[in-house]
Amino acid sequence: MPFIFRHLFLGAGLVAAAVGALAFPAFANAPRQLYNKTIQINWSVQIVRADGQGQKNFVSSAVSRTVYVSSGGRLFERASRSNKRGKKQTDNAPDTTRNKGGEATGIRFSGNRLIGHTAFAQGARQWVATFDPSFSKCTVAVTFGREGGAIKRRGVNGVMHTNESMTASGESCSVRDGNPFGD
Repeated sequence: MPFIFRHLFLGAGLVAAAVGALAFPAFANAPRQLYNKTIQINWSVQIVRADGQGQKNFVSSAVSRTVYVSSGGRLFERASRSNKRGKKQTDNAPDTTRNKGGEATGIRFSGNRLIGHTAFAQGARQWVATFDPSFSKCTVAVTFGREGGAIKRRGVNGVMHTNESMTASGESCSVRDGNPFGD
């Protein structure tokens, strides 16, 4: 087979594999070392908002993710965020694709990383917890993204806000035995 055709077939195969990976949910199993364990992830978000009159508001929110890995490797999540205006919490069963507020959401394992995402009305957030080789310790990194313009999301008070920026800080991650949601 001529050189150019081998590369075309190889390139087509890689594209097909990439499209296939995006088109189907990730079925990567949780690492066995995390079965019957709770992963606690926390961070703060500093938000710069513009009100209707062009004035800037500065808001800080506390964010928490509690993920339980069952004895079958299934992921149960409690997600919450709070600020001085209130608190919002949602419990997500395995394979949940929307949170209580209607936002697209999901969590999955990829090797030694637990990846979570939430799509806002405009923009999105991703957090990645990376585990040490024994899966007894972890670190987390949080990123926000947007195509252009501001990030739009409902606040804990239910009002849609236009956020000029969202910055995470104080990220922490820990692993402990047991089910935090009861037996």
